Amino acid sequence: MREPTAELESYDVVIVSHNHGDVLRACLASVAGQHVPPAKVVVADNASTDGSAGLAESWAERLDLAVFQNSSNIGFSAAVNRGLQACSSPWVLLLNPDCALQPSFAARLLASVHSTADAARVGSATGKLLRAHGPGLTTTTVVDAAGMIVTPSGRHLDRGAGQPDGGAYDREAWVFGGTAAATVYRRSALEDVTFPDRQVLPESFFAYREDAELAWRLQWRGWRCLYVPTAVGAHRRGLQPERGRRQAPEINAHSVKNRFLLRLHCADLGWHLSCFPWWLARDLLVVGACLTVERSSLPALRDVWRLRHDALSRRRHILQRRSVPSRQVRRWFRKRGWIEPVDAS
Repeated sequence: MREPTAELESYDVVIVSHNHGDVLRACLASVAGQHVPPAKVVVADNASTDGSAGLAESWAERLDLAVFQNSSNIGFSAAVNRGLQACSSPWVLLLNPDCALQPSFAARLLASVHSTADAARVGSATGKLLRAHGPGLTTTTVVDAAGMIVTPSGRHLDRGAGQPDGGAYDREAWVFGGTAAATVYRRSALEDVTFPDRQVLPESFFAYREDAELAWRLQWRGWRCLYVPTAVGAHRRGLQPERGRRQAPEINAHSVKNRFLLRLHCADLGWHLSCFPWWLARDLLVVGACLTVERSSLPALRDVWRLRHDALSRRRHILQRRSVPSRQVRRWFRKRGWIEPVDAS
């Protein structure tokens, strides 16, 4: 396992909480226990009613801490954007409150970034997350995420999700992106892809798939995402894709809405041509489900229509600023689960 040997750049942590009091203590304890401690920790609380904000504030003696209490649940994206405004370090770790990190997590991510040959173009780095359970976020031996992968149908998936941790995900690799549950981002990369209205994450998404949209935007600007398997964390995931329609109706509705907004923002004509007919088949399946077995998600399609002008405006901004050829971005979608070994770059 690679040990950090050089002085590393500083990083801040942004955590968004909404009634996560049962796990927030374990999350903050893992942050406080990092071998390389964060310069600042920002907890953006979305109107929790379980005392989450007060619990976070109790950690002020152990962490350089700022707690923002939003008067309503403004969504994950908006809360992250507010938290990022309070950050100033070269790197920012987005961390879900239901995650607990091994003490070497941040140090291993940053050390691996600086030791790779393409360090200057690494816009984000993500580690291996294992599924967790209980308020103490006890780690299991089941993979939760080993980087983000994408498919020709336009789906984005957590690599290895639900699989046993048997060594298949133990090599560093370039991946499409990282889950916002626990990924460190270069702040200059985030600034490079920020929208003109200063949104880093699109607030129209509210929650879910916003990390995939950010990953796609970063790819368009030539920023790379490094997967570091020796940086290990635990995640008590609430949204598990393998559960399909058994998720809460609100979750399913946001997921449907954001599937289409993601493409409206980031997919160019070349993508639609090269990934046809897989995305069309998936679209028809999703719309068909909304009309039949998942009618609670039908309002999501109206939301997409309502947000079309905003989405197309963001699309123009993204595609006008792209700095790499379309084929370089499309390669991630050419087959299900494609990654690039680090030694192949």
